[in-house]
Amino acid sequence: MKSNTNLILMTLTILTIFIGIIIDSWVFLMLAICNFSLLAFGNRGMITDDIRLKVQRKTERMSVYEGDELWIDLSIKNHGKAIKYLEVFDIVPSGARVVQGSNHQILKLGENDEKRIRYKISCKKRGKTEIGPIKLRYRDPLNLNVEEWTSEKILTIFVLPSIQKMESVNIRPLYTKNWIGNVKSQNMGLGSEFFSLREYRPEDERKRINWKATARYLEPVSNEYIGEQSGDVIIVVDAHGRSNIGGEENNTIEASIQAAGTLASSILADRNRVGLIVLGDFLDWLYPDFGRDHFYRIMEKLSGVKEGGIWKLKDTEWIIGRFFPERSMIIFISPLISEKISETIVDICMKEYNVMVISPNPIDIEKKIIDDHNVLAEKLSSIEREVILEKLWKYSIVVDWNPNEPLEAGLNEVIRYWKRS
Repeated sequence: MKSNTNLILMTLTILTIFIGIIIDSWVFLMLAICNFSLLAFGNRGMITDDIRLKVQRKTERMSVYEGDELWIDLSIKNHGKAIKYLEVFDIVPSGARVVQGSNHQILKLGENDEKRIRYKISCKKRGKTEIGPIKLRYRDPLNLNVEEWTSEKILTIFVLPSIQKMESVNIRPLYTKNWIGNVKSQNMGLGSEFFSLREYRPEDERKRINWKATARYLEPVSNEYIGEQSGDVIIVVDAHGRSNIGGEENNTIEASIQAAGTLASSILADRNRVGLIVLGDFLDWLYPDFGRDHFYRIMEKLSGVKEGGIWKLKDTEWIIGRFFPERSMIIFISPLISEKISETIVDICMKEYNVMVISPNPIDIEKKIIDDHNVLAEKLSSIEREVILEKLWKYSIVVDWNPNEPLEAGLNEVIRYWKRS
């Protein structure tokens, strides 16, 4: 894009010369000389050759948690003629803001010169954030010549939901499989906790030999350990539109997503397999798996959750029965707005699944964001909610969670009560 200033100055120069000759006035001739001088001086800064710039952008990592900060590095290298005034603007979306440095600078680049721009952004909103494109603008000192380019380089960053630390709560599946994990089985096998001594067998590894007992009994003795196994946990997130209670940032869906990420981190750290089902704008799911890579796959799914209303929880019952392992532990995360949701959960409980329900309380969210709430409506909603929770307690563990407090505290209290019962 080029400026029309040159054309305007040239037109004024010709016009003033023409008028000055006709009326024989030296004033117009002096004005024409001034316009011509500006035009000549301005064109000294005009770049006649093609501008050749190489623009690169990089960052230290491609995913961050909500509220985290991230450095962005821009590199601009000039492969053409020297440029005195180059304006660089890297577009940052509304979901992020610059907290250090600047994404908008004016540079001076000599031939084969390279400059770097570094700035830090804060990512406040989960989801896919795109940095870019990069806007470039050249202008001469008098702003007579302006050229603009766009470098269509987009940097995609996944802003993952924030998670809480859980140190005192371990959610462990009731049914385990023959994969090594942290859940102690009732049988001996591969593990790390000592169980007893036994006679040495030829297939035993050297590290299983108890050398002190061998010296005492004058014959080889091996250690036997308690077998440690793992199980399958499926986290189901209710992101139905009717289940979303609260404001833009503090609502039941955001609380459910945070709880799902927190549980996935804790359960995977305990070396169990975790699967995910999201019931929102569309039905999305991940088959149970182990490892850090799988954790990031789960978090990327959660970062893109949008509320919707096409799929129902009854569809989740069909998917669990058809595609997921039998006797898995199912953790439902839902505000339980509808009575039909509790009926579906009861149906799943009757099919040999170990079920836990974590329900972010919508009443606690509304009380925090609404100053003048209706007391009578609150009481009626509380009574309806208590009826649903009491019904579910007959078949599963139920956590009535206040999202304004840490999830660990609510889980600890309920699990201790359940173990005593």
